[in-house]
Amino acid sequence: MKHELEVAIALAREAGAAIEQVRRAGFEARHKSDRSPVTAADLAADKILREGLTAAFPADGLLTEESGWVAPPNAHRAWVIDPLDGTNAFVDGAIRGYAVQVGLLVDGAPRLGVVFEPRFDRLFYAVAGQGAWLATGGAAPTRLRVSAHAKPSEMPVVTSTTMPAERRQRLLDLGFPDGGRLRSVGIKVGELVTGRADIYVSDHPVKYWDSCAPMIILTEAGGQAAHVDGRPMTYVLGGQVHHDGGAFYMSNGPRHEAVGEALRAAWDGPW
Repeated sequence: MKHELEVAIALAREAGAAIEQVRRAGFEARHKSDRSPVTAADLAADKILREGLTAAFPADGLLTEESGWVAPPNAHRAWVIDPLDGTNAFVDGAIRGYAVQVGLLVDGAPRLGVVFEPRFDRLFYAVAGQGAWLATGGAAPTRLRVSAHAKPSEMPVVTSTTMPAERRQRLLDLGFPDGGRLRSVGIKVGELVTGRADIYVSDHPVKYWDSCAPMIILTEAGGQAAHVDGRPMTYVLGGQVHHDGGAFYMSNGPRHEAVGEALRAAWDGPW
């Protein structure tokens, strides 16, 4: 996977540079059919990643948020790309909250992931069996590991900015400290793998491009993920682009099942 990682990192950095160029120049957002925003930065990053990965690995499948399945979804290997995760944050002018995400599925399991925050030159990456790493600026990469916290009072929880206040308060009432609200799945996973938070909860489902790259970074750092109803988060190739389950959570691991039980007990509604 050395070559794949090198290509993924180089393309993520190139896409990130294009995103920052659009940000500095100014832009307008339009809305897609699902009402989610899209900008010139999304499209420029998508083009760089799509063309670069297709040229480097023509036999692989390729799924991107902006282009859908570009190459056959039944491939043994499939790249899963979110060219600009956190477009809402980007549009809103947030200092933090958006990233480039490049993931690789092999036989339906995440095996490589790159999450790049171009605004801060912060690069998270992982390859299965080789650990998770963080490189910031020109500094040497440092290995990442989730915390060993096991007491709820020591386990900050981070959520998305869209979680309703009442539901979020139920989380905090379980005794977890407030780790804040953030956009981008990759950035929230970054909080876990750097030890700034220990739990990430989403009350809504996500697409493959949201979770693929962050998932392998999380698990290689020692964390775990599951749907709140207890089912694993799986990837089914063949045209599908979303996880079958609904709400999900990720944790540092020591109390993963107990956290899921607490969530099911605290929240109403189907999972």
